[in-house]
Order: sequence, then C-alpha cells, then structure tokens
Amino acid sequence: MINALNGTIVEASDGRLVICVSGIEFNLDVSSECVRAFAPKKGTGDVVRVLTVYTSSEHAQNIYGFKDERERECFIELTKVPGLAGKGALKILSSISVDDFVQALDRRDVSRLSKIPGVGSKTAQKLILQLRNTLVYTDDEPGDRASASGYNASSFDDVVESFVGMGYDKKAVLKALERILAKEAKVIEGLDQEAAENHIFPLLLRSL
Repeated sequence: MINALNGTIVEASDGRLVICVSGIEFNLDVSSECVRAFAPKKGTGDVVRVLTVYTSSEHAQNIYGFKDERERECFIELTKVPGLAGKGALKILSSISVDDFVQALDRRDVSRLSKIPGVGSKTAQKLILQLRNTLVYTDDEPGDRASASGYNASSFDDVVESFVGMGYDKKAVLKALERILAKEAKVIEGLDQEAAENHIFPLLLRSL
C-alpha cells in the first residue's frame, strides 16, 4: 500500500490532485475538501504530504488522496458499505465534512444524510447501520485531551481496538476510557506504556 506521497502540488481542481514526487507526477482522485486544503500550495514549490489509498481492479487502478487521517479513515469505512466504491465515497466526502457526517450518523439523521447527492433514504439508513459505531469522533478528539498523567485516549488505541474486536461499542469504550484516565491520572503518572495499559485494561473491562 502507498501510505502517502511527499512532493509538490502541480494541480488541484475538480476532484483531482496532481503531485510531483522526484520528477514523477501522480494523479490522485480527491474530495473537494482535499482540493481546498492543498490548492494554496499549488505552484509554490512547498513539499507537502498527501495521505493515500491505492486500489486496483480488473478495469482500473486508482490512487485516492486525503487531507488528513480522519478523511482517509472515513473513506476506507465508506468503501466497505455494500454498493459504495471509491468514487461514491469521494462524492459523499465532497458533499459533507467528516465531522458533520459523523454527527449525522450519531444522531441517526436520515434526513440530513439523504440530502447528500446520490444518497437516498435507504442508503442513508444503510450508512447509519454500518458506520454509526465505527466512525467515532467527539467535539474534541480524544488524542487532543491529555490528562494530568500525560496520557490521553489516543495513547491506548491498541486497548480500544482490542475491546472493539471483542464486540464492544467503540464510543462507549472511549467514554469509559476518558473517565478512567481522569480518575487514575496520579496512579499511571510515570508508568511506561505497557504498565499503564496493564493498569487500565481491567478497569476498563469492569466499567463496560
């Protein structure tokens, strides 16, 4: 997988981003949000990093570009929805911000999702059913809120994913983890990552 491309922006318009890497120009399919993010860098010579997803099928090869990890994660999950391929996922991401999309999922807002071009009420319900507990963001990302211990929720991504793998709701896991981090801040302060995870895991298990 091509994780990212580092180079200069040659073109940024109409769902298309062209990035020059060591003299080779790559044509990326992107959302309008991604175009807006990188368009100011066009022709400046500034080196930028564009996150990517590469796909290959019998009929085509595509490289999709993203402005940040949240947009890429949303794209990947959208393409897992039956009937939605890369182009369809980009169309959604061009019509609504990731934050607004996830909030609509969280509220089960079929009306809002149905207003996205190409998404009717049946597809909106399908998106809610499949993605509501997968795409989880809050007003403040867990990774941005450090506790007094210096640890935050993003420090325990592996722990969170292990609980999700066991069938727990990701949103519930994150909320419980944040409560535990606030309460156990003094206890885990100074512990290394492994020791902190060993302390947090049973507490989180009991709280769910």
